Amino acid sequence: MRMNEMAKLTPGRIEELASEIREFLLANWLWQDVDIYFNGKCFSTYDKEAGRFYYNDGEHLIVQENEDPRTYFEYVNPDHILSMAFEGPVCEMLYYGTHSEIRRKFDAIFERYGLYYEFGDHWNFSCYYI
Repeated sequence: MRMNEMAKLTPGRIEELASEIREFLLANWLWQDVDIYFNGKCFSTYDKEAGRFYYNDGEHLIVQENEDPRTYFEYVNPDHILSMAFEGPVCEMLYYGTHSEIRRKFDAIFERYGLYYEFGDHWNFSCYYI
């Protein structure tokens, strides 16, 4: 659907998207060195307080409050919807063609929400309405 045919995503729907992305990455063993920024929050694999990473660990949902991706990278959608920073397996999937079937399913998540993503740097992207 084009933007004029659909309403913008509510904060609740954006959080659903962030949760779906996290769950998808966990299910495919790709939840490593990832930060998902949305609604002023960040889902992360790194717990700043504990000084510890939780890779592919569904038991530890690290939520950082009052987070803005513009603090960490330059190229962010001015009308911020959702942005991601990543290294490791997600970067390999998105740039080097590993896990091509998983990549198609990953992209389909965004399409269902009427979004596409555009890379800012090699290690991050920001979402836009289709």
